[in-house]
Amino acid sequence: MLHNSYGLKKRGCFALLGLALAACAPQPHSLTDWLVLQPNWQRTEAQVAGLPLVVLQRTAPVAEPSKLTRIYLEGDGSAYSVQGVASANPTPKTPVGLQLALADDSVAALYYIGRPCQWVALPHPQCTPEVWTKQRFTQDILEGYQALIASLAAGQPTELVGFSGGAFIALQIGQALPNVKGIRTVAGNLNPNRINAHHRVPALKVGALPPTHVPPLLAVWGATDNTIPPQLGDATLTHRACATSRIVHQ
Repeated sequence: MLHNSYGLKKRGCFALLGLALAACAPQPHSLTDWLVLQPNWQRTEAQVAGLPLVVLQRTAPVAEPSKLTRIYLEGDGSAYSVQGVASANPTPKTPVGLQLALADDSVAALYYIGRPCQWVALPHPQCTPEVWTKQRFTQDILEGYQALIASLAAGQPTELVGFSGGAFIALQIGQALPNVKGIRTVAGNLNPNRINAHHRVPALKVGALPPTHVPPLLAVWGATDNTIPPQLGDATLTHRACATSRIVHQ
């Protein structure tokens, strides 16, 4: 049994998964289309380990701004076109991480971070299929995200929300930055090589950041999710303190 110490209301948990499940509806085809629908977000570009990625920041002021920063991390996107074959473009066809960020109406300072080479015009000299297949979770990638998130948060109390492969990054960064007060994951790929073995795709080099603390974690899984089966993801949390795991039936 996992300990519930996150302090979140149940409706927040189910709303988070509900947004992810709603992602099956028709979606805009490009990030520009998304931002036309959401003019209060500003796009910038950053680098992680020398690789380009997109960062969005909500710019509209809120009535009662808080000191909390919340950062959403996108999933792996279209890493593979078919089993074991790298795709030509990693940009997600259904960007659940982006949808969760844009739907957040809280008073927190909000950011969204894509993954390397997602939402980037291709071809690009730094973007090769190895980036979004074999190099998704390498040590230099994790260290690059750590530096970027530390810069965005600027020492403020921070929550990280990760979808799919973005959940692994959120977990690693959240344990390494002392100002991260909570982590939320949706369909989280918390053990990349366990999931890769399940899907019969090659193993990855997976880095790890030295933990400084253990922030509370809320992990939400879909009961019928075949991409990240909840029984595989949930097993990663069995021996973790301050973790809540919830499997939601659609």
